[in-house]
Amino acid sequence: MVTTWLKLFFRNSKKNWLNTIINISGLTLGLVGLIIVLLYYNDEKSYDQWNSQKDIVYKISHKWGDGQVYDGATDPEGEAVKEIVPEVSDYCNVNSGYNSQILRYKDKSVYETKIGKANANFFEFFPHEIVKGDAKTILATKTAIALSTDLEKQLFGDKESIGKTIKYGKREYIVTGVYKLSKPSVYLPNAILHRPITTNDHWGGYGVYTFYKVPKGTDLASVEKKIFDIYVDNYYKNEAAEQGITVDDYVSMQGSYPMLEKLVDLRLHGKGDEGMIEGKGNYLLLVIMLSLSILIIVISSINFINLSIASASQRAKEVGVKKTLGVSKIGLQLQFILEIVVQGIISIFLALIIVELLLPIFNAFINKDLSLQSIEIILQVGLLAIAISIIIGFITALYISNFKTISVLKGNFSRSGRMIFVRNLMLGLQFVISGFFFIGGLVVYAQVDYMSSKDLGFSGEEILVVDFNNSQVSRSKQYKLIKNVFSNNPNIEDISSTFLVPGDDNDISLDVMHKDVVVDIKFIPLDFGHLEMINTKISKGRYFSEDFASDTINSVIFNETAVKRLGIANDPINKEVRINEKKFNIVGVVKDYHIEGLDKEIRPAFFTYYTGFDWIRGAMSTVQFKIKEGKKQETLAEIERFWTTELEPGYPFSFYYLDQYYSKTHDIYKKQQKLFFILTLVVIFIALLGLFALATLTIQQRLKEVAIRKTLGASVKQIIIQLIKSFIKITGIAVVVLIPIAYYLMQNWLNNFAYRIEMPLWPFIIAPIILVLLVFIVVGIKALNATKVDLIKYLKFE
Repeated sequence: MVTTWLKLFFRNSKKNWLNTIINISGLTLGLVGLIIVLLYYNDEKSYDQWNSQKDIVYKISHKWGDGQVYDGATDPEGEAVKEIVPEVSDYCNVNSGYNSQILRYKDKSVYETKIGKANANFFEFFPHEIVKGDAKTILATKTAIALSTDLEKQLFGDKESIGKTIKYGKREYIVTGVYKLSKPSVYLPNAILHRPITTNDHWGGYGVYTFYKVPKGTDLASVEKKIFDIYVDNYYKNEAAEQGITVDDYVSMQGSYPMLEKLVDLRLHGKGDEGMIEGKGNYLLLVIMLSLSILIIVISSINFINLSIASASQRAKEVGVKKTLGVSKIGLQLQFILEIVVQGIISIFLALIIVELLLPIFNAFINKDLSLQSIEIILQVGLLAIAISIIIGFITALYISNFKTISVLKGNFSRSGRMIFVRNLMLGLQFVISGFFFIGGLVVYAQVDYMSSKDLGFSGEEILVVDFNNSQVSRSKQYKLIKNVFSNNPNIEDISSTFLVPGDDNDISLDVMHKDVVVDIKFIPLDFGHLEMINTKISKGRYFSEDFASDTINSVIFNETAVKRLGIANDPINKEVRINEKKFNIVGVVKDYHIEGLDKEIRPAFFTYYTGFDWIRGAMSTVQFKIKEGKKQETLAEIERFWTTELEPGYPFSFYYLDQYYSKTHDIYKKQQKLFFILTLVVIFIALLGLFALATLTIQQRLKEVAIRKTLGASVKQIIIQLIKSFIKITGIAVVVLIPIAYYLMQNWLNNFAYRIEMPLWPFIIAPIILVLLVFIVVGIKALNATKVDLIKYLKFE
């Protein structure tokens, strides 16, 4: 029996090949999206799930009054909290950034960019498998270094590493342990150095990640309040007293509130602005993609039902004959369910093949390394596809098996008004969804285009930025050597340096006081000529100059936002401010320029020469070269040759051009633009399948009406208008619903940007017009074919 059913299925599939292809392709697309999103979600969700301590390890973050959230903590916080807060059993500090350095053993050398520093109890918080050594003593001494198995292999090959001395730049460390990294994690150093327990009293610098062990069931709000009180007692009270204000006023202006975040939530639900070292997941994007995949599957299923019913309706006489021969309803239903399930199985296999082909492209798009190796996901999606197929098959079989034998043998089968309403409703929903993505894609394109072309207040064209990589030499001396070597190069117009170029996410902020006003302001140390090199504009006063000796000691330049916050925007020049207990004189104000991305408001910023503070001397991280137009390649080659042979031999040469580097600040929105474009095409394609399915079914059920109208003398034009007007009506209603929804959602999306376009009107005009045109084309073709109906076939029983 099953063999007979399968033969009938393949025979009818061949006859109605287009319907079969549409059914399978629609479900396949939905499954492809779902599989990719589930792979992506499972990867993001798996961060630190391997950690046996994951249920009791929390990281502390700090939220400020202006909404900023720092991922880091201060050095003395951990020790104080452990002593005072009974709910905290232990803490571990790790550096909030990786170090980069050349590691050498005999004739082997490796430039490693992921070297961490952590307290001796690091492996009690991150229990990576210890291959060699004792977890409790690996990081116990100042000269200890632990290596990952991969790094050990690179340095030692198959030889023993424990107890061996390796050079870390110019310093020497003893290998005390080897560990195998468990991935993924928010912190994945390939080498770890000993970080001593901090005894300093510097409560103002948030430069470390601090992890606490807090037992299950603990009231986290209570622990956060106790940590806040520690800050009040050790820092805020003294600062408030010095400024002559209350503690509450100080906290509201300059203080922060601690927030405990569970280790396993840091990747997807981290509250910090920047996220951990290994990056921050995009939970909102995941939710959108997952919701859309489910929606596509639902819409594809509706299309599947419509086309399956349309195909099955053409087999009404087959059903009538089988009923006459005594075939039961259950037998008929099982036959149609089996046919749909076969199509579902084909969709699963096609989806797996397409996913395997698309994953490299998707991985490059999101910077991941996903692979189709999760049996669990394959089984889940496979079972889902079969379940969907059974449901679709049951609905189709129920509809067909209820045909009246006499009527269908005469060619008559009625249409259900309720079913027509549901199908029209789903078609309208498809139009709303596809129209939203069409409009959304156009709005996203307009915003990203605005971001790409907006005047940033600076110019990065022809500016080459080269990174220093060797941290164990005097960068001040290196910088002077660079200027001596290249200052007379005819292809280089200028050379300068700054701790922070536009687009960099490094951040130092200090409290700046003028009289009784205190503002937390972004700090950017730099060399003479940097602000001129990037073409900032002076609003008041002057730039730094070597002609003024005081500029290297106590001169400061603010941006316009900073002087407004300090309340001295009208007459700032020669005003005195206090920064880190040191007096500075304002010599200039630069017009605001975008240091960070366009999704963030321009923050108040101030600039000093590198020697303005002792602790920032020599903190150059990059050198900038202003290169003459058309001389990039040859000049870059000269700089690279000098850098790799004279300045930092053995280190990699890393560089970028400033304009290209800054453009990366809105890469995520460029990706959203591409994603919207792809989703728009997919959703419109699915909607067209739905339109085709519904048009096929509806027109097929009205063929007798068409025959009668032709007999009574109706023209082809009149018949087409009669068949198409119901679809135009659905489109019109969908557009009316679509416009306010799309406007509201895209307005909310635009509100995420500090600098954005006004909502354009043209997408709301173009999208409906294109939707109507698509309806005319698709339904019009089906209606035109319907006018060629064989009159005798549909009227012979009348």
